[in-house]
Amino acid sequence: VLLLVLIVGVGSVGLANGLHTPRADGFHDAFRGTSRNAHAYVSALFKVFFSYAGYTSLNYSIDELRNPVRNLPRAAMGGLAVTTVLYILCNVSFFVVLSPDAVREAGTAVAGVFFTQALSPTWGQRIVPALIGLATFGNVMCGTFSASRVIFEAAREGYFPGGSRYLGAVNRKFQTPLYALGMSSILSAAFIVGPPPGEAYDFLLDIGGYPSWVFYGLAVVGLLILRRTHRDLVRPFRTWLVANVLTIATALFMCCVPFAKPDGGDVRDIPYWAAPVAALLFIAVSVPMWYIQVVVRRGLDRSHYAQHHQSGEIK
Repeated sequence: VLLLVLIVGVGSVGLANGLHTPRADGFHDAFRGTSRNAHAYVSALFKVFFSYAGYTSLNYSIDELRNPVRNLPRAAMGGLAVTTVLYILCNVSFFVVLSPDAVREAGTAVAGVFFTQALSPTWGQRIVPALIGLATFGNVMCGTFSASRVIFEAAREGYFPGGSRYLGAVNRKFQTPLYALGMSSILSAAFIVGPPPGEAYDFLLDIGGYPSWVFYGLAVVGLLILRRTHRDLVRPFRTWLVANVLTIATALFMCCVPFAKPDGGDVRDIPYWAAPVAALLFIAVSVPMWYIQVVVRRGLDRSHYAQHHQSGEIK
């Protein structure tokens, strides 16, 4: 957040012609060369949605949140609103100082180029990389926290064998799901070390985002079905119908368009269809595992929460 505020502040000074460099005409013909291929937009949207994904982390730790019915919507909507405003103003600031070609050529290093142009090479090459490193560290900690809670809760619900003894257990000394944290760390290390360098980062973002949108769409469809078939259920959280329809439409777009061939064919070593196909194969492999654990072994009936419900500890 500090880095984003700093970028917005420098951009505001530049907008008032207060920098030592002249203002770039970044908004003139800004959409020149824009792609009209749907596949390019889907590929970009996977990265954009990933940059906003942190606001959902609180959903994975509702058990540790005070008054979640009141605080969860406030935290999620407030965090998303602040992030959206900062991201938009940040992009405006980039185009105040840099031309569209300079932004395009800078790629992921655009913040460093921005501060080098606006202030000095020391800012762009030393101070900003340090701030980005701190922001990345915070994001890793947030991701590690949320990923371990997903594994922990899934184990306690009965989706993993021996869940309450291992992945669903809380360490007595640290009062944290240590086994689940270890499992998420091992999986993260495998994703970092396993794929080849270069295009692997974009590929991992696509392969992670695709199944998310499959289940986002299915979850909202299920929500609408439950509204119709179980009208009397208590619903602490309610969503607008317009938002539900928009989510389903977006999910269809994100899940279907990746199979459309991009303009000019494959421009990368990894085929354009590799990420969605790999994601669907992963889902297909997970289905029999779910069936064995949940249906055959009746994992939900033997879960940690089911046992406590039967004993009267959870009502």
